[in-house]
Amino acid sequence: MTPRRYAPSQKVLHWIIAILIFALVPIALAMANLPDGGLKNALYEWHKSFGLTVLALALARLLVRASRGAPPLVDGLPAWQRRAARTSHLALYALIVLVPILGWAGTSACCAPVMLYFTLPLTLPISGGMPVGEAILKVHQVAAFTLVALVALHVAAALHHHLVRRDGTLRRMLPGGGEG
Repeated sequence: MTPRRYAPSQKVLHWIIAILIFALVPIALAMANLPDGGLKNALYEWHKSFGLTVLALALARLLVRASRGAPPLVDGLPAWQRRAARTSHLALYALIVLVPILGWAGTSACCAPVMLYFTLPLTLPISGGMPVGEAILKVHQVAAFTLVALVALHVAAALHHHLVRRDGTLRRMLPGGGEG
């Protein structure tokens, strides 16, 4: 049966992942533009840890979605908007998983160990050193910028639904939000 609303677990996972992604962007920009040193190293460690956390939470979110489903899109959407919503959501899910995996793999290849919150080593067994790591991290960067663009589109669409269409789409994902 298709649920009429998102489960509280889906909402919590959505917003924690969103907050972490919004934190990851300025951290990534800062760490890439800082001179070598303690602050840059700390930002790299936080970036890797937040990325691995996003990956774990995204996998949990996919399991919840697979077991519970999601409410249907609101009535009255043109067919092209329904296709765009489904396609963009699939792309968001794919990139939210792929971007951290690429970062984890690239860092594991070039710059081991990968530490989760400065304590737990989680390095993948990827060899090749700096050349392989840099190649993977370039793909990670392109995928991350694509994810940021899709997130911006997602936010714009949510605001359009809320402010222009006034159809309750955004409220469905807000804590305590209403029916879809």
